[in-house]
Amino acid sequence: MKKIEAVILPSRVDAVRAELERRGICGGLTLTEVRHGDTINHSTTLNGSPGQLKERIKLELIVGDRQADKAVSVILRHALIGSSETDGHVTLLEVTEVLQITNPASEISGSGARENP
Repeated sequence: MKKIEAVILPSRVDAVRAELERRGICGGLTLTEVRHGDTINHSTTLNGSPGQLKERIKLELIVGDRQADKAVSVILRHALIGSSETDGHVTLLEVTEVLQITNPASEISGSGARENP
């Protein structure tokens, strides 16, 4: 399994999500607003030059190994706005295990869930 983390412009979220769903890649998509500092779009110095920090959205998605390349390709293609600055980035991580957080009282005996130490 792979975890894909993509930080993209908010204006591209709907296009990316729609194309992922159209291609059957919808494995628990999580969206998080990414902020820097106290306010969005405040002036700062980046890499030695003044500039505006843009609001970004972080997409997180866990997919099977076979879907990872397709999902990354969709994100790269549909998140791009073609400006001269960076539109965002994509990180691909290996996932070795996913554990569910559940109420121990509601677990069925022999469910295969890990026991708490």
